[in-house]
Amino acid sequence: MKPTLSTIIFDYGGVLGLPLDPAREAAMERLARLPHERFQEVYQRDRIELDRGTIPTDEYWRRILAAGGVEATPALLSRIEREDALGWSRVNHRVVEWSSELRDAGLRTAILSNMPFEKLAFMRSDGQFRWIDDFQVTVFSCDCRLVKPEPSIYRLCLERLGAQPEECLFLDDVAVNVEGARAVGLPALQFTTSERMTSVLEKDWGLPVRRLRDGRKR
Repeated sequence: MKPTLSTIIFDYGGVLGLPLDPAREAAMERLARLPHERFQEVYQRDRIELDRGTIPTDEYWRRILAAGGVEATPALLSRIEREDALGWSRVNHRVVEWSSELRDAGLRTAILSNMPFEKLAFMRSDGQFRWIDDFQVTVFSCDCRLVKPEPSIYRLCLERLGAQPEECLFLDDVAVNVEGARAVGLPALQFTTSERMTSVLEKDWGLPVRRLRDGRKR
């Protein structure tokens, strides 16, 4: 039998937000003059340090553009960063509305996400992300210089919540991040789609899921 939950902890990209927009990804590939597979390789290579805040955004993109033999002009750096920001800025309204349903039911909600400085600033400046302030605790990698799946970032989130791991459930779309949470005793599920998650969250965890089941499909 599952313990009674007090808190649901959400990842952003792939959970509260939709995955990277393929159209924006294709635009970045064209700007970098790289084929899809090669772009994916260099895009991911230093991403964890961008999320941690240990390399500047311009340097991150210079390395990617250099892989395609493209001169990193200020205008191009600005353009490719904006494509990336827009690519990650699509809100998963169904999950956001579900988080509100959970709070209405008396549960606490938190965000635990790998997030670069510029993406977080972009979101904070955009009115469609005001809902972030509804979460009782937010932990973003760039602010604490820790990243998932490192144990310290999960422990920091639990510390800020003042909660024991068994009281919480963490949702992330990336398997290694789910494994990292479980390694510190934090129950976790790999989030796939709202439709697929509804049954397990309701039947196995006893959570209200009406808005997750019936909310907007975006």
